[in-house]
Amino acid sequence: MTVANARRADDPPSENEKELIEELRLRLKDKLPGGIPEDLDTDLNLNRWIRGYNGNIDDRIVQNFSEYVASRKAADFIGKDFVDKFFEMENIAPFLPFIASSRLQDRQFSEELNAFLFVERAWSQPKEFIKVFKTSDYLLHCFGYSEVLLQLILNREKKQDPSKGPVQFIVLFDLQTVNIMDYVTPSGYLKLWQLRSALWQDWFPEMCSAIYLLHPPRIISLVWSIAKLFLSEENLKRIVICHSEKELLKHLPKWFVPKEYGGDFVNQIPPGDESGVSIRRKITSADYYKPHLHYKKYGIERPKPSKKDIGPGEKFIIPLHAGNDKNLLLWDLTVSGEVEFCIYKEKVRVCKFNFKLKDAFRTNPNYSTRNYDLLRIN
Repeated sequence: MTVANARRADDPPSENEKELIEELRLRLKDKLPGGIPEDLDTDLNLNRWIRGYNGNIDDRIVQNFSEYVASRKAADFIGKDFVDKFFEMENIAPFLPFIASSRLQDRQFSEELNAFLFVERAWSQPKEFIKVFKTSDYLLHCFGYSEVLLQLILNREKKQDPSKGPVQFIVLFDLQTVNIMDYVTPSGYLKLWQLRSALWQDWFPEMCSAIYLLHPPRIISLVWSIAKLFLSEENLKRIVICHSEKELLKHLPKWFVPKEYGGDFVNQIPPGDESGVSIRRKITSADYYKPHLHYKKYGIERPKPSKKDIGPGEKFIIPLHAGNDKNLLLWDLTVSGEVEFCIYKEKVRVCKFNFKLKDAFRTNPNYSTRNYDLLRIN
């Protein structure tokens, strides 16, 4: 079935893009000590980065790619069995009951659109949600989940002719359970969503073909105002607001869309519901995060915390002697404003975390502080 208004599949690399791919490949090989990981070193994948960074082969794209590769290895989001083991990983599984997102993998796939379906339900308890996780727990989950989607894409691209172009996914984002007023005022959970959005836009560009917003609130202008806090101008163009099931079916074939949203598809494979979404349970106070458990887990006494006021443009450096063998580095920090947090190993930056906010938040001084407890193995 052909849908007249459906978003068409992306084109394969143009001749100009093929030249840029080789340029980027050479720069990355010079930058990365072990070269580009084999699974990432494909023309279609490198072209995703080129398109996501508007064809600019500059220090930013090279640095972000390098940090992504290093972080992927540090998080152990690698290996042929990664997709199968992700949801069972020790630092992922405990939080899955609180997240309602797609468990369809790439099973619901459209050859015409060269894309598979991803369904997600918006947070129904945002104020409670951020009490369950450390910020790093949630970002690690988002990072890993994005890597799962990328691996599904890469595996499909291996099996099909490159001339078909890049595989992508199509998002159905259900806003039915959202109280839009929860998202009007600057808050901790909005900042958390910003960090999540920055992560996938920086490290997983051009994977998403379109974002269909379902069951939108009546005040559409608020939806756009909130979306602008999270998405780049290019990704905002991917949003389609659907006020009815008929409207959604103008864009996507009926067989592709879950029955819940007016289509024919019914998922029958657990743990997803009939739309393929994991079933989220209500959060109670018993689920709230208990701080500093990562120290207790490894039998390490938490060092006495220190406080530092960092002025604009100022650097605060803590030197550590890590030794020669594999080491476990544990830390936690609480921030109340914008910081850039980096780890350097022998003067080479191995990871970076940006805790930054967009202009709409900077005007409001009532920031709620958030804890960042992170772990990295070198």
